[in-house]
Amino acid sequence: MEIELCRLKEKEIPILTNLFEFAAYDLSEFNYSNVKRSGLFEPKINVQDLYHDECYNLYGIKIENQIAGFVIVRYLEEENVFYLNHFFILRKYRNQGLGQRVAFQIFNMFHGNWRVSQFDWNVPALLFWRKVLDRYTNGNYIETRRKDDKGPKQEFSNDRLDNTKLEQ
Repeated sequence: MEIELCRLKEKEIPILTNLFEFAAYDLSEFNYSNVKRSGLFEPKINVQDLYHDECYNLYGIKIENQIAGFVIVRYLEEENVFYLNHFFILRKYRNQGLGQRVAFQIFNMFHGNWRVSQFDWNVPALLFWRKVLDRYTNGNYIETRRKDDKGPKQEFSNDRLDNTKLEQ
C-alpha cells in the first residue's frame, strides 16, 4: 500500500481537529474519558496554535490516497530532541505494518536525537513503540520513565543508523 506523509496546510486544520476526536475516542478505552455535553470529547489541543508554532511539524497520513491519520513532531530546542508528540492511525489501517512504515518515514525525515513516550495505561502503544523502536534502532534505544512518571519514554539517535533498509 502506498503511504504518503503530507505536511498539513492551514486549510487542513479542521481535518486534523476532527481526527483528534477519533484519537480521543480510541484512547477513552484506556483512560476512561467521557464525552462532553456536546457529544464530543473535545481534546484540549488547539491545532491552530500548533500549526503556527514553528517547533511543531504537523503531517497528515494518507494510505492509497485516503486520510488515514496524523503525526505531530515537536522539536525541543532546549534539549535538541525531536519529540513524537502525537501519532494516530485510523483503526482500519492498523495491524498491517503500516504504522511501523509511517514511523520509519517520519524518523527518517528528521535526523538527530529522538524521544517517544507513552502513558502506562496505553498498553497497545507501549507494545507498538517498543517493537517499532527495536526494529528501527536494532535495539539501540534507551527506555526510562517520563519526567511526570506517567509512563515510559524511549530515546535514540538516528544520526548513525543505516536507514536505507528501514523505509519499507
